[in-house]
Amino acid sequence: MRTTHIITHVWQKIIEILSHPAGWIAGLGLFIADAWSDGKLLIYLVVIATAIDLICGIAVAVKRKNFARSELMRQTVEKLVVYGTALLVFLCIDKAIEAETSLEIDLTSGIVGVVIAMTETWSFLASLLILFPTNPLLRLMSKALIGEIARKLGCEESEVEAILKESVKRKKIKKQPRAANGQFAAKTTKK
Repeated sequence: MRTTHIITHVWQKIIEILSHPAGWIAGLGLFIADAWSDGKLLIYLVVIATAIDLICGIAVAVKRKNFARSELMRQTVEKLVVYGTALLVFLCIDKAIEAETSLEIDLTSGIVGVVIAMTETWSFLASLLILFPTNPLLRLMSKALIGEIARKLGCEESEVEAILKESVKRKKIKKQPRAANGQFAAKTTKK
């Protein structure tokens, strides 16, 4: 049951990621980098991205004043089992193709590894945007991550957009200089 939930969740995320040109470019870049590293890069990336996603998930839970319970760890272990099994199955398929055709190919395992690494990265980027909504680098991706953030917080996308806009407004207000009486000083332009 949990396995189908994880696979469905990965499928939703990859569709969301690939709806942006940057997602295609990142996927192609990861696939080429993995091919140069003899297929080992993606295994490391999957484990690292999953660990970062766990840490960011705990931080979001703490920030939202939700108790970070063992559920997060269990979900992470389940994801690693599903991901590891998928990578192993597709690696075996690649090796079977290689044995039959004498072509050394890591096509299917490379594609599966790219998909998994990208979905975990997408997930932890959304968590980081929840934690640091005014970070300029993360703000560049805010429109793309709104759906993922809404799923993480269990709210509507319009609510997420409003929250992100409000946090940027608050940051701008904090940067404005204050007048002697404590009110915000009006901006003056030099001619």
